[in-house]
Amino acid sequence: MREKNTKRATKYFIRKIEKNYRLSIVSFNNYKNIFMLNAEVFRNVQQAHKKILIVTKYWDTTKTENILKEAQKDYCEILFALGENRIERIQEKNLQREHVHFIGNIQSRDVVYIVRYCSCIHSLASLKHAHKIEAVWIYIEAFVQVKLDANKDIGISESELGVFLEACKNMKYLKIIGISGMGSWDFSLQEKRDEFQKLISLRNTYIPYWIISAGTSRDYEMALEQWIDIVRVGEKSMSSLI
Repeated sequence: MREKNTKRATKYFIRKIEKNYRLSIVSFNNYKNIFMLNAEVFRNVQQAHKKILIVTKYWDTTKTENILKEAQKDYCEILFALGENRIERIQEKNLQREHVHFIGNIQSRDVVYIVRYCSCIHSLASLKHAHKIEAVWIYIEAFVQVKLDANKDIGISESELGVFLEACKNMKYLKIIGISGMGSWDFSLQEKRDEFQKLISLRNTYIPYWIISAGTSRDYEMALEQWIDIVRVGEKSMSSLI
């Protein structure tokens, strides 16, 4: 009898240990998704009367959904959208199209999916892609990406911008709403200011009421100082608890 009780007690404690272990694993996995929005970043954007594009390419679906929910609750007036750069991740997250903007390099094979899953593109830099986007027959807005870094073959050059815009002017489904730029990662403060001022000058030259999308976590404060309309901030927009 004593032996049976001992066995029963042993099984009970083993089950209890296993249960607590499983709960610990679940709790840890949930804890990884706990976060706080970086209030300082959002306050800076608010005080500048500009908007923020939260770059969520770093996080999984659950955390991205939570980020969107919290930003809509606390900072709705300055939230522009969420920025993603890989169509596979965009499809996996399957967020509402109106909240997702594409910020990556466009591949021709992905155009249909980008248009279906995203409401805006921040990296339009090819007339071929513009025509492919138009051919999908779904309305989408876009920023024309201007070439800012002479060492990178990305973006429309200043001399080609006017021709590019004229070619897109009468498109029915693709609407250009502004210009964007990704400058050099190695920069001096003056070089970065010059990049932002170049975007402003081009905007004012062609369509004064257009908006500008630029800046990163590294230089968003300078972008705000230079009156960039939409700043793109990724990991710096979060204050992780772990």
